[in-house]
Amino acid sequence: MKEHRFNQKEIKAIDIQLIALLFALVSAVISIIITYNQRLDLEEKETPLNSKQLFNLTLFNRILIIVLSLIFLYVNYVLYKVSKDEGEDLKAYILQIIASVLTVITGIIALYVVSLSTTEDIVDVENPII
Repeated sequence: MKEHRFNQKEIKAIDIQLIALLFALVSAVISIIITYNQRLDLEEKETPLNSKQLFNLTLFNRILIIVLSLIFLYVNYVLYKVSKDEGEDLKAYILQIIASVLTVITGIIALYVVSLSTTEDIVDVENPII
């Protein structure tokens, strides 16, 4: 019965991860929209989003990325706990947790940068030109 309980925790963690991945796709689509808007602006063509809308969309996307990072951190922690209870080697899980924490920190910094930006320079902050 103990093995079944672990499997249920792993299945629940994977289900959460699948839902989060769907939202990651939404975030990717938002990034594509922002980048396409920037391209049109550089070509001096009419853009579908004005600077205020672009700022709000960028801010929303950054917040979404932080929430997703926290969800993946939670999933990694759950899988770590299950593996620990099963007596598995934990090195890979510890590294995944560290990577998730760093991703959350990166997301917070990126959100802070966006919050410092004006609506006029948000495109350069969100998608810097290389």
